[in-house]
Amino acid sequence: MNRISKLIVSLLVALGLFFTASKTALADGNYQITNYDATANIREDGKIDLTQRITYEFDGDFNGVYYDQNLAKVTDVSDLGVSITQNGQTTQLAESSTGENNTFTQTKTADNLKLKVYHKVSDDKLTVNYHYILSGLIMNYQDTAELNWKILGAGWDVRLHNVKVTLQLPKPVADLQAWTHGPLTGYTDVERAQGKVTLTLAELDTDEMLETHMLFPTSVTPNNPQVSNEKAKEKIRQAEAKLADEANQKRKAEEKRAQVIKRIFSGIVFALSLGFIGILVINPGNKKTKLPPLKHSYEIPKYAPEVAFAVLNQTLPDNQAFSAHLLDLAGQGKLEIVEASGKKNYVIKLKDKVLLEDGLLHFLFKNVGNGTEFDLKTLKQVKNKRSRSKALSQKFDKWAKQVKNQADAYNYIDKKTRAWCITVMLGACVNLGILLLAGVIFSGMIRWICLGLGLVIILLSAKYLLTHSGYTPTGEREIYELRCFKAMLKDVGRFDLREVGDIVLWEQIMPYAVAFGLAKKVIKALKAEFSVAELENGFGIYYALYFAGSWNDSFTSSFEQSIAAANVDSSASGSSGGFSGGSSGGGGGGTGGAF
Repeated sequence: MNRISKLIVSLLVALGLFFTASKTALADGNYQITNYDATANIREDGKIDLTQRITYEFDGDFNGVYYDQNLAKVTDVSDLGVSITQNGQTTQLAESSTGENNTFTQTKTADNLKLKVYHKVSDDKLTVNYHYILSGLIMNYQDTAELNWKILGAGWDVRLHNVKVTLQLPKPVADLQAWTHGPLTGYTDVERAQGKVTLTLAELDTDEMLETHMLFPTSVTPNNPQVSNEKAKEKIRQAEAKLADEANQKRKAEEKRAQVIKRIFSGIVFALSLGFIGILVINPGNKKTKLPPLKHSYEIPKYAPEVAFAVLNQTLPDNQAFSAHLLDLAGQGKLEIVEASGKKNYVIKLKDKVLLEDGLLHFLFKNVGNGTEFDLKTLKQVKNKRSRSKALSQKFDKWAKQVKNQADAYNYIDKKTRAWCITVMLGACVNLGILLLAGVIFSGMIRWICLGLGLVIILLSAKYLLTHSGYTPTGEREIYELRCFKAMLKDVGRFDLREVGDIVLWEQIMPYAVAFGLAKKVIKALKAEFSVAELENGFGIYYALYFAGSWNDSFTSSFEQSIAAANVDSSASGSSGGFSGGSSGGGGGGTGGAF
């Protein structure tokens, strides 16, 4: 199965999963092998003069790399040398058993040569160069010379990228054939006039190998001691022809399978897109009521400030909304807020015992205060005892939910239309993502169709969201009035505040300004418009609360600190062509990694 087929199948099986080609090394970080380049010069004595250049890209700290050369069918390894190239400079390494930096070790057994390179590297690129001569891999038969060599074996720690192997004969060869075994995505280039075979492969996965099988006249390696009286040329050709035929059949099957998957995928893409467009054309849900542009409204909302906050924002009220709630109760005469001695300290006094039926206020007066009053200094100290802080946090959460329930009780939300709006947003994102992927995979007319469908979905989705509301018709009008009221507060200072009405009206408006986070702006405008005498007379005992003190900042800061401790650990054919599959039983095979 080719890469496009794999990509499509993966999308159909689990849309939304992300894939990564990086793998973790056995060290403090990750690394990848970005290039593998090898040159194998075949000598007249049948030996192979091999140079391998392996480029690593490290992300983290590493102590070095290792390379294992399989010695199957190899009779001898000689002239070993190791060097590294980093930042344009090449350093020849000395063999040592000490493990010191810029040294290497070799451990040889009958079946394996293990090379270990010691070179500390952090977040950098490094090329390690291995050079040695391999003997015994070429056999001279009566009718042909054969090289059957597994150059790279399976078992690398990470995938190899940009693999290139050049096999150079000592002279041009008219009768040169080469087959390569490994991933079917590779390519074999046979240049008889140059006596050269080049193997190229974009990637070699950790469980894959790369093997070359070459035939050339015995005159190319006349001094090769590895000889046989047998004739092998035709037998080898037949075996390779069979492997090549199997590989080609597998390619055709994969291409056919890929085409089927493409058709299925394109069918699903078009079905999803057309189905989604059909929903947008049907236009389900209630359309928005046409309302005039926002205007200034000076009418006090019919809700308490904290409820107005929840209705307008469709969220739970916050600390600031609770501060506005206390100011509103003070305005009703149910409690009193006075500035106390001490920096930014206020005392909240109970005037109406009915307030104690509220769990949060009951806790504040009975558990934080003395039963009839509490101050901000004492409120701050709640943070010093986690159990009390947690209890207060729970009381506040319960109060906030009760306020939100009061807001929801007005049934201003059109749940079905809101669900449709969410569906349209998510559906548009999913469809556009699939169409974008399809546009990358496909070409020609299908790509243009995908782009066209994507544009239609964008336009229809935008139109739907602009013309539909998550509110009922009544809810839209009520929200509109609240927005007009808030717009007036935001524009305060741009109009004559005296036109709004008596200062007493502004006393009633102030808790809403606190709830909406506009108190400082309104206070500044009132100070500029009215004299101190007018403000003192209009706001009475609460003049100091708004204009001479800092009640809102002091209260919200104290309250946030008091519940902070509760939230410490909480919430939320032998000629140029493709590779063959299988193996022809070649000897050798290198693997490696980093440490």
